Amino acid sequence: MNGSLDGIGVVVTRPAHQAGPLTAALEKAGAEVIGFPSLAIKSEPDSETTRALAAEAASADWLIFVSPNAVEHGLHRIKEAGGPSASTRVATVGQGTAEALRHAGVGDVLFPRKGATSEDLLVETPLGKAAHERVIIVRGRGGRQHLAETLRKQGAKVDFLEVYSRECPNTDPQQLHAAIAQGRVHVVIITSGEVLGNFLTLIGEYGRRWLEQAGAVVIGDRVAALAKPHFRHVETTQTAAEHELIAASARAAAAVEEIQE
Repeated sequence: MNGSLDGIGVVVTRPAHQAGPLTAALEKAGAEVIGFPSLAIKSEPDSETTRALAAEAASADWLIFVSPNAVEHGLHRIKEAGGPSASTRVATVGQGTAEALRHAGVGDVLFPRKGATSEDLLVETPLGKAAHERVIIVRGRGGRQHLAETLRKQGAKVDFLEVYSRECPNTDPQQLHAAIAQGRVHVVIITSGEVLGNFLTLIGEYGRRWLEQAGAVVIGDRVAALAKPHFRHVETTQTAAEHELIAASARAAAAVEEIQE
């Protein structure tokens, strides 16, 4: 296989409203895409707490947006509070979130170039040396604690502005099961540990048995470690860039085909 996805079935697990660009890119590369949303995003309602934190975020030293969903559901609240201020530094954990901020009018955004995790953000940007500064992390409810804990140890004052929640959708596995039975599915793209957990629940026992013959593409070593017990072969990318996911999908499909031969 030469990197083309001709004849390869790829499952995209992103939320339905965010799957379009990746689906189009995969189809352009020749893949048959099976959409199987394994995460749903719900905006958090306004409250006194969120309004107070948005007001603090408007003049914070640092604003950290953890995902495009954080931009979609959080930036307008900060703008309504008069921010971000001219002195606020804005950062993200990935290029996709940086692009979402730029599209929303925030031009100067720091993000890691070699990876797409909190650890990469701390290593590759001045945030890793932030001390005695006010940091607001804009995220979904119940996210990872590593970034905040590290910054607090450095002396930063950190709070979360939680603007959405992540839920497991009621995706019907019937279409995916039919495609599996017809031998049309080869690779699954998994973007987070939570997506993996939801996917394993939604596909049922039949789908979980099939995974033992399938390839996976995941983002980052942490998710790779979670996925390896379930899949025949796992390819890891460092970012969610479409070209990386496409290339990794081709490698995963080729590896599974080689193993089966």
